Amino acid sequence: MAARYRRRRYRKHMSAKEGAAAAVVAGIVLAAAAHVSGGTPGTGGVLAAGIPAGGAYTPHTWAVALLGAGHLPLTACNVSAVTEWERAEGGNWGNSASANPLNTTLPEPGSHAINAVGVQAYTSWPEGFTATVATLSNGDYPGILAALRAGDNAQAVAGAVGASPWGTGYFSAGC
Repeated sequence: MAARYRRRRYRKHMSAKEGAAAAVVAGIVLAAAAHVSGGTPGTGGVLAAGIPAGGAYTPHTWAVALLGAGHLPLTACNVSAVTEWERAEGGNWGNSASANPLNTTLPEPGSHAINAVGVQAYTSWPEGFTATVATLSNGDYPGILAALRAGDNAQAVAGAVGASPWGTGYFSAGC
């Protein structure tokens, strides 16, 4: 009973903006979990409800959402690193890899390759976002995740990306 009271009390003090942000992160985490556990991403109103659709993402808001879904520190250095990585890749805003800012190659139902490497264009933000989270957590990118977990050096993240099999190459990022 006491735990129930504390939860209600906490919710009373949460601002509408904080509540909306928490809902977005929860939706993204659920969608990513469904993908990793073999569920169909973005299906059902619950999984896709908290993820902005269409042009709702900007490079900055997408970076923030990625960090939240990965339980990675939301720091200025990490946001800078991810937005510079997006710029280096050119996905979504710079090429036809729709809903795929980091140009991941993981196929999803309905996605299609835009180049010979297999970079995917996704049918929705939930689909592209869950593919990116699944790719980062597939075991091939421990250096990137370690640099993001440290949260204090955007160039270390950029260096880890460049040294990884992701394919971006080296780029600069600062905070």
